[in-house]
Amino acid sequence: MTTRSTRSSRRLAVPLLPRLALLLLWLLASVSVLVPSAAFAADASDTAASAIDTRAASYLDQLLAEINARRERAGTPPVIFADAAANQAVSQYLSDLTPLMVAMHSCFHGQGNPVAPSWDYVSGSGFGGQARGAVPACPGDNAYWTAPKIADGWWNSPSHWRSLYGDPRVNAIACGTFGPQNGGRAYQTIACTTYHI
Repeated sequence: MTTRSTRSSRRLAVPLLPRLALLLLWLLASVSVLVPSAAFAADASDTAASAIDTRAASYLDQLLAEINARRERAGTPPVIFADAAANQAVSQYLSDLTPLMVAMHSCFHGQGNPVAPSWDYVSGSGFGGQARGAVPACPGDNAYWTAPKIADGWWNSPSHWRSLYGDPRVNAIACGTFGPQNGGRAYQTIACTTYHI
């Protein structure tokens, strides 16, 4: 009786093996379809980062045009961007500084508290030049900091005006953004560091 029972279970198991193998292959194939590969996920995040970088670059180009229009009104020569790495360094500065400003409900420059000054970030990017000053636009959440509005805000502040528009020795700037708003037409914080090169 034991042998007959063993033979019967063997007969049932043999036809099930190919079915189980097919089921296992189907499950494995389904998992690879449902879970994106690491390479695909990296490509997707690279695409998103590229779109953000493109929006920030477009915003900064507009900001540079606004700054130069006001420098012309002030009778000072136009400025150029230091370089892309210097702009990225100011953006990194803002990504480190903005959460502290928001948490403290305050506006301040990095002075080693624990964020270093913006010119230290720029110097770390390899850009060389004499730092002349820095102008920030403090955190805002109402999509206010468009390029024309921040340029006007700096124009109407005597200390920012002297640093950004009134100094004829300034001939280069490094600017960065943090916290895109309104589809990249405004940012939560913006800063520019002025240079003589």
